[in-house]
Amino acid sequence: MNKSKINLWFIFWPVQILALLGIIFTSPNWLYLLLGWITFCGLGSSVILHRVVSHNSIKLKTWLRKPLLFLSCLCVQGSPLWWAATHRGKHHPNADKDGDPHSPKDGFFHSYIGWIHNKKLSKINTKVIPDLRKDKYHLWLNSNYTYIVIATFIILSLINIEFMLWFWLIPAALSYHQEAFVNSICHLGKFGYRTYNTKDNSTNIPILSWMTWGQSLHNNHHNDITRYNFANKNEYDPSTIFLPLIELPELISIDTKASVGLITKYPPDLSLTSESNI
Repeated sequence: MNKSKINLWFIFWPVQILALLGIIFTSPNWLYLLLGWITFCGLGSSVILHRVVSHNSIKLKTWLRKPLLFLSCLCVQGSPLWWAATHRGKHHPNADKDGDPHSPKDGFFHSYIGWIHNKKLSKINTKVIPDLRKDKYHLWLNSNYTYIVIATFIILSLINIEFMLWFWLIPAALSYHQEAFVNSICHLGKFGYRTYNTKDNSTNIPILSWMTWGQSLHNNHHNDITRYNFANKNEYDPSTIFLPLIELPELISIDTKASVGLITKYPPDLSLTSESNI
């Protein structure tokens, strides 16, 4: 088993600082920014990291799988393997309780950005990702995550600084803040409404749905983690625009998910799988 770890903060802060400097000292390219926001905040973060890798809510078209997984690394939120293990194994089973890595009950700063400095989160518990832990491409992305980000920065900088900044680096930085904003605001229990009586403080804030690619319909998501479309009647999830482009015609059923060991209910029964750390 690959023994590499993900220290999110190691590559996170340089990207955030460079993105901020780019915003301050360069003129905005609104077309690049729009395309980058769609690509990294929408497709890479909301769809691939969260709905596809972490919750397996759809099956990707075969020829798109590897390019889109690679793309998700460029959101600079950790490797897809690490993201899924942290989200499945720590956030959902412990949402707003002890063990939730980014609950606002530990303070807004902690839930927004402080949590990434927790060294305990660098290890990947493969017990919660039985469907991913033997996938050679996922393991390769995990091992080479930092190199992928650095190489992308160098190559795109050599090609075109403006493109590197406004299509990739700035939207990638924003993709983190999209997720952090949702994990913080939508778990305070003070804003929006609750359609479902979940065992956490998750709420729906539909007015933010366009900005967060549907992620702010968070109570709906916590009620049923297997659904791709987070919206109910009179709500809208912008991430659904990607479905015709990336989804295989036949959805994975919940039974199929269970058969490959994907957690579909919380708290999960982890006694059926062996544990190891990457």
